[in-house]
Amino acid sequence: MKRFLFLALYNLFLPIFLLVSIPGYLIKMKKRGGFGTGLLERFGIYKRPAGEEPKGGLYVHAVSVGEVFIALKFIREWSKTHNEPVVLATSTATGHQVARDAKLPNVRPLYSPLDVPGLSGRCLSRFRPRAVVLIEAELWPNFAECCKRRGIPMLMLNARLSPRSEGRYRKVRGITSLLFSRLSALGAQNDRDKGRFASIGVQENIITVTGSIKFDVLGDAPQSENAAFRAIVDRLRGDKPVVMAASTHAGEEALIAGAIREAGACPFIIPRHAERRRDVCTDLTAAGFTPILRTAGELPSPLPENACYVADTTGEMREWTQLMDAVVIGKSFLAKGGQNPVEAIAMHIPVITGPDMTNFADLVSLLQQAGGIRSCEAAELAAALRSVLEDKAATARQCEAAFNTLHTHSGATRRSVELVETLY
Repeated sequence: MKRFLFLALYNLFLPIFLLVSIPGYLIKMKKRGGFGTGLLERFGIYKRPAGEEPKGGLYVHAVSVGEVFIALKFIREWSKTHNEPVVLATSTATGHQVARDAKLPNVRPLYSPLDVPGLSGRCLSRFRPRAVVLIEAELWPNFAECCKRRGIPMLMLNARLSPRSEGRYRKVRGITSLLFSRLSALGAQNDRDKGRFASIGVQENIITVTGSIKFDVLGDAPQSENAAFRAIVDRLRGDKPVVMAASTHAGEEALIAGAIREAGACPFIIPRHAERRRDVCTDLTAAGFTPILRTAGELPSPLPENACYVADTTGEMREWTQLMDAVVIGKSFLAKGGQNPVEAIAMHIPVITGPDMTNFADLVSLLQQAGGIRSCEAAELAAALRSVLEDKAATARQCEAAFNTLHTHSGATRRSVELVETLY
């Protein structure tokens, strides 16, 4: 009865929420290039005949870019021992683009259906998956109920829960326990996450600590250097280092670029959202920089003084990161939570963060204990960068300590595959 009432209320208020939110969603999709990429799949409208779709494989749901990269890593490992087709469902245009650009064999990129009655069943009937994998914490009531009715096991992988989210969910524990009861298994990133999920009503007997796929450096295939990117960075470098500001949020571009310049290096900016390029350029220009957009084409010759390169594209972070002398993590100075430092750490690139890395608190705590990462206030950033760039021996020790710390998650991708296999 509780489940019936919850679903009835959910489906009563969901259309109102969608009516309010969909116009803004569509505007965002247009800005991010979602139109013309199959966006109508979110509304249950498909271009391909149903008979041509892959059936009987794995359905993997990832929300946006970060989750898609985790999903791709999992799928690559899964495909080493499984030949069945994989459907990779995303919610955003940028995530969908990354899924398409990966061009993994036997993988069908898809826009996930909106969680309204009828659309989930239409999607599952179309692909008939043997199991559904949710990346991190995306669990929709109607989709979950539809999987349960059809006897399709559903697992959540790479699951994590921050203390703040745990507090919110515990206030509505009755609802969260109903939702999570539809899971057949949950792969938590660590023991703390296991305890947090148990505290909000997830049955402990379905929780397995698998580690973090994102932090599993051994699960990443080596990536060859991009020659075109190397040529750009070498020209920017000249006789000084190049430092990346990674996944920056509003206001951080000028702040971090200024500190990089003060430390005697060339700033290289990758904004968290590429569509902010105009605002980013405005802020950088006001700070005395000449921004050069990746989407503008080749570098100007000669390079202007105070040049600041802005990689206003999506899905290229890893290729750029391996060419840097140091990386500063965005969303940790003027925004809260921080961004993922693992790309740089896995490539032995020194990392500096701002004071707020709440979203990665467990990992950052381990890194700090090992001396594998530097954190500082905005006013101290230039000095921290100078230290990293000038003291090569200390920086090498930092990079090695950080890389070794990640090995606590080594094998997480394979363990996640094995967890899915128990129910597949």
